[in-house]
Amino acid sequence: MLLPLLILIPAICAILITMVGKKSISMRRFFTLLPCFVDFVLIALMAPNVFSGLYYSYTWVEVAPFAIRLKADQFAVYMGLLISFLFFFTMIYSFGYMEHEREQGQNRYYCSLILALGAAIGIIFSADLVSYFIFFEGLTMSVYPLVIHEESKEAYNAGVKYMVYLMSGGVLVLLGVVMTYGLTGKLSFTPGGIPALRQQSPMMLWILCLLFTGGFGFKAAIMPLHSWLPDAMIAPTPVSAVLHAVAVVNVGLSGFYRTFYNIIGIDVVQRIGFGPVLGVATSITIIVSALIALRQNEIKRMLAFSTVNQLSYVLLGLVSFETLGMLGALLHIVYHSFMKITLFYAAGAIITQSGNKHISKMGGLAKKMPITMAAFTIAAIGIIGLPPVAGWVSKWYLVQAFFSHPTGLNLFFGSTFILSGLIELGYFTPPIFLAYFKKPEDNGNGQPDHGHTAHAAEHNVHTASHKREAPWTMLLPISVAAVISLFLGIWGSLPHYLAKMTLTALSGRMINF
Repeated sequence: MLLPLLILIPAICAILITMVGKKSISMRRFFTLLPCFVDFVLIALMAPNVFSGLYYSYTWVEVAPFAIRLKADQFAVYMGLLISFLFFFTMIYSFGYMEHEREQGQNRYYCSLILALGAAIGIIFSADLVSYFIFFEGLTMSVYPLVIHEESKEAYNAGVKYMVYLMSGGVLVLLGVVMTYGLTGKLSFTPGGIPALRQQSPMMLWILCLLFTGGFGFKAAIMPLHSWLPDAMIAPTPVSAVLHAVAVVNVGLSGFYRTFYNIIGIDVVQRIGFGPVLGVATSITIIVSALIALRQNEIKRMLAFSTVNQLSYVLLGLVSFETLGMLGALLHIVYHSFMKITLFYAAGAIITQSGNKHISKMGGLAKKMPITMAAFTIAAIGIIGLPPVAGWVSKWYLVQAFFSHPTGLNLFFGSTFILSGLIELGYFTPPIFLAYFKKPEDNGNGQPDHGHTAHAAEHNVHTASHKREAPWTMLLPISVAAVISLFLGIWGSLPHYLAKMTLTALSGRMINF
């Protein structure tokens, strides 16, 4: 009975927020934090049994031959712990960030965030493609009000683009679901893949791979399906964190894992030669997105293209079909989530406290906001892939996976990671250098930063003359995420253990490490 509670509690709390939110801020905050905390605790309670091989399952609605089914396996628990934990701190961060927001918009904001949590958890714990698709579309719909939160022309345009792109992805996923059922008569996630698909022709399997790759590629931001993501930065910064580090993009990645491991089967994907094609597409995405990020001056857009870059790290590791590559990909999902959410939290604090969103105008900021900039620096070091922050571990596995089998294509893929890391160094160094080694008057054009450049979406910001650290509700999540990013790079045995167990269960075979 634990599984339906993971979705019912967020749904009930979203309703309660609409009922009591305008009357009591404290009650609104309580019902915002409650589902995140309860979901994390429930998943943590299931974890020991699940990783010992005892799965939980629940059938919600059944209309033969389809049903809404939930299942707690290793991958679901692995991702569920990550999502619920980061949602909890995103809610706390939102309390400080949204403090000056107009009151009438806050109920919708928190209600939509909670519904997004429920949809994301539903996706992760889905037991079959139909259930996955229903929650997949539910997440798209629940995030839309957050993208247009500002209600400006630019926000509405970004919302339209968001819906067109992600609904198009949903159509492709639906076609993949229909085709899978037509070919096999089954839709349940099966370790190692549905056996009946092994008998299909390579052409049919290629079409199926392309449908799912296109469908999930929108959320996973593979180029050229990515452009909705940078435009969605018009949303409040906590929403950007949800988009880039918590729910939406991770759901896109989970779709690849479920279809390649539990529907088609990695042996089949490897046999028909689809892996190298997706590998080339993700390699191009890695380099091009990094080069675009290098040209950005708006800090959130730079981070947005960095996300596009890092998501393809995971996909490239996935299609390596090497143990180290697949392990590195699973670890990078977790490590990137903590590092990227730290960067977005820090960016939001910088924008709200200084009124500035431009990298070129961050001179001297470290003196005014030492904790925020220290967290930003830690996370940036990790994204680049330098010790001792977590990112270096997963990147080391990814690089090693390709260079340990030095074929021409593998050397190309492995070199992609190295080149990308050098470019990342190029776009993360300027904000850190300016913040620590330049004076405020050295903000690009020799003029003081008067703090009036922030976008209208960043509400009621303080002027530059009042630059100071953000309130504790923002500093706490920033600090916790940064410390965890650092800690996982030094001592990360638990994520390693969970990732290894998850990979073994997903593939349906014993994997030696």
